[in-house]
Amino acid sequence: MEILDFHAHILPRVDHGSKGVEDGIRQLAMMQAVGVETVCATSHFYPQMLLPSEYVKERDASLKNLLRAWGDAPRPHIIPGAEVLICLGMEEMEDLERLCMEGTNVLLLEMPLTERGWDPCLLHTAQGIARRGIHPVLAHVDRYPPPSVEMLLDMGFTGQINARSLTGLLQPKQLLRWIGQGSIVALGSDLHGCDPNGYSSFARLLKFRPRLCETVMKGTAMLLRNAKRY
Repeated sequence: MEILDFHAHILPRVDHGSKGVEDGIRQLAMMQAVGVETVCATSHFYPQMLLPSEYVKERDASLKNLLRAWGDAPRPHIIPGAEVLICLGMEEMEDLERLCMEGTNVLLLEMPLTERGWDPCLLHTAQGIARRGIHPVLAHVDRYPPPSVEMLLDMGFTGQINARSLTGLLQPKQLLRWIGQGSIVALGSDLHGCDPNGYSSFARLLKFRPRLCETVMKGTAMLLRNAKRY
């Protein structure tokens, strides 16, 4: 099993997840200490702030600076991507494919955090993104109302969950059911900052629920292996 963190904010100054290169180095070191082999660098992309081409330019420059500072020592492999906040009409956005996990058609898509159901127009947008040939993976589905998530899962979407949602005393049956049916294809730390406590949930899950992690990460490996290549 390849240990892969699918959702982490480690790129310096691209968003609020990493204040500088020193933070990024500490974050990578935390991951390496618990055996993470690959991490998807998914800084926030807000469509009202930047064009995809502008975001990618900032992201790639930040990653280059981080790798230069790290040097030649072994480290987790980094896949550049984005956590993309959905907006109406996004299915028509130019260069949207550039926000996918580098080299693939896999897009980490963030839905609105609301206690109410999602606007049907946003659901139409999500479907339009998929029809475009992009494979959206819903970011941190553990944060959304289950009925709303179920609606998209029934449409064939898949999801990513944050590790902290599975490390409480009570295991959320809904999440375990989604994992069992293959709807959850990725596990993430959603790491912001370099406080070691910020990575404790991911580390505990790897240590105490290895079979659960293996189930999800096998799904991640299959997802990336079968992804359309750009």
